[in-house]
Amino acid sequence: MNWQEIVEFLGGAGLFATALGYVGKRAVDGFVAGRTEAYKSDLKRITTEHTIRFQRLHAERAVVIRDLYSRLVTLDDLLHSTLRGFQAVGEPPLIEKVKSLSTSFNDLRVYFLPRRIFFAEPVCRVVDAMLELAKDMYLDITTYEVDPTHSTYQNDRQLSKERRDQWNKARAIHAKDFADLKVRLEAEFREMLGIQ
Repeated sequence: MNWQEIVEFLGGAGLFATALGYVGKRAVDGFVAGRTEAYKSDLKRITTEHTIRFQRLHAERAVVIRDLYSRLVTLDDLLHSTLRGFQAVGEPPLIEKVKSLSTSFNDLRVYFLPRRIFFAEPVCRVVDAMLELAKDMYLDITTYEVDPTHSTYQNDRQLSKERRDQWNKARAIHAKDFADLKVRLEAEFREMLGIQ
């Protein structure tokens, strides 16, 4: 075999190897491109699913915030109406207001407890503190007979004074501590909803 035959052989083999390399590279490039497109498609699908799930969760959370806040406002209004120093003519009797207060408190508590998961721990602590204050105010005003004109108080000025002191204590808690917590909670809810 002479050197020309060797060059022809190697040239043909080289050409064949180059052709094979080119086809192989194209096959690998095609495979990688196909996998890359598949990964992009999967990533886009996962992103879309996440976005939809997040939007649903945010919408559900907004409903929970709205409903919880509505119950809180109802309780606050009842506390205000019940604790007022003078009851307006035509309003329900004080004993009925106190019963409504109990119902409203329980409604707020029963609604909130299974939905705590929607809120960060600081928000939960504020709602817990409000529930605790509402319970304390309720206990303060129901320690003694609710109706100030009840016969129990007619001949016992000390008992009447003790009742009045308990009610004044509840009024002070409502006007300061409860109101401050409500303002904090409103700010938290606005932030959670993206309202500034």
